[in-house]
Formats: sequence, C-alpha cells, structure tokens
Amino acid sequence: MSEVMIARARIASGKEDQLRAWFKEMHERESEVIETLQHEGVYTETAFIQSLVNASFLYIYMEAENLETADEAGDKEEYEIDEEHHKVLRETLTGDWEELETIGHFTNPSLR
Repeated sequence: MSEVMIARARIASGKEDQLRAWFKEMHERESEVIETLQHEGVYTETAFIQSLVNASFLYIYMEAENLETADEAGDKEEYEIDEEHHKVLRETLTGDWEELETIGHFTNPSLR
C-alpha cells in the first residue's frame, strides 16, 4: 500500500508569483519531472497555494511507495531540475515545513 502526506510551508511575502512561475516552468519541463518522480518512486505530487489575509502557504501532497525513500532520493539532487526546485523553494519559502496528520487514504485498486 502506498504512503501519503501533505505538508505546508509559509511563502515569503511577495514570492507567490515567483513560485507560480516555477511550477508553470515545471509543467513545461514535464518529461524531466516525470523522470525524477520515477527515480524517487513517487506516484503523485501536487502543489497548492492557499492565500489568507496575512499569509500565503504552499501545500505539497505526495503519494509514494515509501515516503522516506522518496525524500532521500530527491535530496540527493541527481537531476538538474531537482537542484533548481530546491533553490526556488529556498528563495520563496520561510520557516519549516509542517506536516498535516493523515487520517485516511483510500485508492481504487482497479486503477493501479
């Protein structure tokens, strides 16, 4: 069974557009993104922005066979796009990642 997580980090003031532009670029470089997902053993990775009155947050949802293995593989930055991704996150996010509690995860086995 796969593992899932969703985590959030605060976006530095005025950095939302830079973050949006980066994710747009990643869509344009989809083949590179898919290559890194395969390397990490990640099935799904989805990003969301939540804009509140006084703050904005980036949320990342991830589904992988093993989240720890996926995280370790991504941290090795074996692909150029991984290095660029981490650089953009360092430039646009502030504070630590906060992982939300997973209380349920269900998949349709006929689609796997």
